[in-house]
Amino acid sequence: MANEAHVRIDEGLKRGPRKPQNGSRRSPKADLGSWTIPPDLNPHEVLQRYLTEATTSQIAGQYGLSRKALVKWLRETVPGEWRAVQLVRAHDLKDCATEEIGFATDALSLARARELLKAAQFELTSLDKDYQPKQQVTITNEIRIETVLDGEACALLGKIRARSVANNPNAALLQPIIDVEPTNNE
Repeated sequence: MANEAHVRIDEGLKRGPRKPQNGSRRSPKADLGSWTIPPDLNPHEVLQRYLTEATTSQIAGQYGLSRKALVKWLRETVPGEWRAVQLVRAHDLKDCATEEIGFATDALSLARARELLKAAQFELTSLDKDYQPKQQVTITNEIRIETVLDGEACALLGKIRARSVANNPNAALLQPIIDVEPTNNE
């Protein structure tokens, strides 16, 4: 090929070796630990570590536990504190993502920051009532009957009663349900 700028798309571009991941991805190995929680494990210590430095996978690995077992144990042992700690981390992630959006120097870092912000907002909607969409609907029904129509309404009721008595001879035995005298509203 004479010019490398004109490479066919089906041939692809030659790329260098892949960079190793920084360990932020969870691997299936994180779930291979024990499901038996040590009896001397303090949940408040685990929560403090989760707040300050580590992920649940890292904490579980240091105790020789499965990440799923650790999360399940925290949810059962200290559910309120676990939720509060997750809320703090979600708020922190939202703040960090907002800062990253402001300092983004290229399109890729901007897109990454936006995705982090969306993830943080999604977590916040499930953890914090202030971030949940409001689903309250208020309906106010008002019925206003003008007093001008009182006389016409009484006349209409009289006609209805007269027809019902004419069509049904036993209707005369029934007491009228509504007795309204027309009022003069002038």
